[in-house]
Amino acid sequence: MNKVFISPEAARDLSQIKQYISTELKNRSAANRIVGNILKDLRALGRYPEQGPSVEALTGFQTKLRMFLCGKHVALYKIENESVFVARIIDARQDYLRVLFGDDYLE
Repeated sequence: MNKVFISPEAARDLSQIKQYISTELKNRSAANRIVGNILKDLRALGRYPEQGPSVEALTGFQTKLRMFLCGKHVALYKIENESVFVARIIDARQDYLRVLFGDDYLE
């Protein structure tokens, strides 16, 4: 089993997801459940790290990142040295390439 590491940016994403659901949607129990489910899904990447498709294969944009759907969120991660590094966790409705790479990926 591979160890899963969560970047500071991904940890901030999780915190913002929880904050938004708790505060804006006023549903603390849903916030805890959703973040808990995302973390559970991320642990599954430790067992099956290649289950998410390559971002490069999907888009043609050169990157080592892979993506994995966690409910209504996308985890972007890479596999290195038998470890999984989660870079970001983004709402699936967002343009994840623009969030990660800005407008550079359009060139």
